[in-house]
Amino acid sequence: MRAEAEGSRRLVEFAKQSEIYDKRLWMPIAAAAGGAGNTTALVGTAEQVAEALLDYYDIGVTTLLIRGFDPMNDAVDYGRELIPRVRAAVAKRERAAVAV
Repeated sequence: MRAEAEGSRRLVEFAKQSEIYDKRLWMPIAAAAGGAGNTTALVGTAEQVAEALLDYYDIGVTTLLIRGFDPMNDAVDYGRELIPRVRAAVAKRERAAVAV
């Protein structure tokens, strides 16, 4: 399938380069879907995924859309495991920045 949208085309190109793009961004579903929809996934433990999200924060990303393949259970896990880790790390970074 040939991706029509520029973003989809770029996503397919990234997927061709490697199954994992940057630290944790898993690409095989994006490749199989031709870049359509929300088809990338951050993979790893809550700590590892939080670290990957913080890498995006560190380069200036302020809004992230996350969802899983099991939306209800994943949302519960995000609320218990992932979001508190990311918030705590962002707060720590912001305190360190103010102290400088």
